Amino acid sequence: MPNPRPTLTITLRRTGGTSLQSFLSQVSPFRSVEHEPFNPDRIWGPIVKAFQESGDEQALEASIDALLKEEVNIKHCIEVIPLDVTRVLIERAKAHNYYFIVLSRKNTTRRLRSLFLAKATGAWSPEQEQERYPAIMSGETQAESLDIQKVRKQVWHDFYVLGQTLAMLRYRKIDYNWVVFEEIYKGELPVSVYAANLAGLIGIDVSNEQDNLRRLNEKGQQSSGGIEAYVPNYDEMMRTLGELCVD
Repeated sequence: MPNPRPTLTITLRRTGGTSLQSFLSQVSPFRSVEHEPFNPDRIWGPIVKAFQESGDEQALEASIDALLKEEVNIKHCIEVIPLDVTRVLIERAKAHNYYFIVLSRKNTTRRLRSLFLAKATGAWSPEQEQERYPAIMSGETQAESLDIQKVRKQVWHDFYVLGQTLAMLRYRKIDYNWVVFEEIYKGELPVSVYAANLAGLIGIDVSNEQDNLRRLNEKGQQSSGGIEAYVPNYDEMMRTLGELCVD
């Protein structure tokens, strides 16, 4: 079996990256950092803030290079972070021989629906859904109204950053494994089969990881649970997504 490599998973929010990366972190010999570590409120957020304030690309490159020398597994959501940061991250990950995963979702409408429901309700996980949905449906609390202009901007922004990121990978001749949400989570085979195959490509032996593989199959999936009727502007949001998304 080839030597294992640390992974850089490049994705968009609400694409199943958290579950997949959590599994890889459990079976990988490399340490995993907090999901989306470059987000403003996360562990490496200050690096991005310093770059935005100074524009010093050399300092940004040095900071990211020092982090990647530690050989850590990273899940990175590209639409949250400036493209220049993603570009430097890709370049330094290539230099340190990271294994690249691009995780996408065929059904853009479903992904963005999930994203905006999470924003409106504050429920980003199945556990938070169980906590927050009953309070919203009972009238104890209220979901936030969806800003349709922000919905439109999000659609076009996500299309743009995904295209730019794929171009970065192509122009730098970086090989990557393109993983599709529907093939993993909605396919004919269990999630564990896809995860085990992916781990093998990375060079990770999962022959003794049957418990982790089984738990991956058992992980709860998020569902709206009828919350749509309690989210202001939900129907208009869905019409807007239907107009803009090609699924």
